[in-house]
Amino acid sequence: MKDFEILFYLSAIMSIIGLIILAYVSPLINPPLRSIEEISYADIEKNVYVEGIIKEINKNKDRSITIKFYNTTITCYIKDAKIELEKDYKIRILGTVKIYKGGLEILVSDARNIKVID
Repeated sequence: MKDFEILFYLSAIMSIIGLIILAYVSPLINPPLRSIEEISYADIEKNVYVEGIIKEINKNKDRSITIKFYNTTITCYIKDAKIELEKDYKIRILGTVKIYKGGLEILVSDARNIKVID
C-alpha cells in the first residue's frame, strides 16, 4: 500500500511540474510564418503569424488601426495601436483569424505583436 501512495504522489507532483513548465513555455511558441495570402476560412479562431505588405491604413477614433494588404481581401485590426505604420511597409503580425462583415480579419490584441521588416 505504501508503494502505491508514493507512486501516486510522485506522479501528481510530476504532473503539476509539467503543467507549470507548459504554462511558461507556451507563450514563447509562435505558429510558423506564412504569407498573408495563405490565410483561409480553415484558419478561423486560430493564431497565425503572417507577413504582408501594407496597401492601406485606416486610423479609427478609438486609437485602433485597420490595415489592408496587397493581393488579398484580408484585413488586420489592431486594438489600441501604439505603432507608426505607413503604406508599403512589409510587416509581420501575430494575431487571431476572425470573421468580420463576411470577410476574414486578423485581430491583433497588442501592438507588440507587429514587427516592421526592412
